[in-house]
Amino acid sequence: MTNLQDIGHRIRTARKARGITAVALAALAGMHRNTLLALETGRGNIELVKLLALCEELELDLLLLPRQAAPLRAAEAQGLGSQTELGARLQALMGEGGGT
Repeated sequence: MTNLQDIGHRIRTARKARGITAVALAALAGMHRNTLLALETGRGNIELVKLLALCEELELDLLLLPRQAAPLRAAEAQGLGSQTELGARLQALMGEGGGT
């Protein structure tokens, strides 16, 4: 299961890949900078509405997957499984390397 630290890391990675400061993104998403920074470090407790606002500003989708898919995604993320073209493109879009 994805935890708050994973979500925060992905938000931070996407923000930095787009060259947006934490102050600017927080303002765009209608939240305080400290709320965003707490989320990015896995310490915050964010309202779903605010998380969705961040995703909107960063052009991210919040995906809900069946638990059966989680081990496959985790293996792919760790490089243990065969990487699909979709997985490679998603990593490239998130600024995590790989991709075509």
